[in-house]
Amino acid sequence: MNAILKERIGERVSALKISWRRASLEAGFEAGFIQDIITGRSQQPGEDALASLASVLKCSPAYLAGQSDDPAGALTTHGVAVSTSDTAQCPDAVMALRIVDELLARGHVEAARIAVRRALKAIAVE
Repeated sequence: MNAILKERIGERVSALKISWRRASLEAGFEAGFIQDIITGRSQQPGEDALASLASVLKCSPAYLAGQSDDPAGALTTHGVAVSTSDTAQCPDAVMALRIVDELLARGHVEAARIAVRRALKAIAVE
């Protein structure tokens, strides 16, 4: 199991002040999903699983996988970058867009749809 993945999941869970169980369930997995990753009982999660987990942990899949050092990742939509002032005003929406953008770029349309639905639910609650 990737040590960076374990470390970054731990960082994000701590930063968000949520439990492994809660993050696992919100990502659509069994309650022990993250615990199994951290303890090495499970194999490396697939790209769709990593994307769902990243959505809940409010970071990019690339960050969790160690491919980026920026939890938010780089967001460009059709070559247009999101400004830092936009990010400060609505960080959750920007994060959701980053995740969706990355998923679509990699051809994971269904995972992108799931991320959009979760973001829309979160917006409706606010």
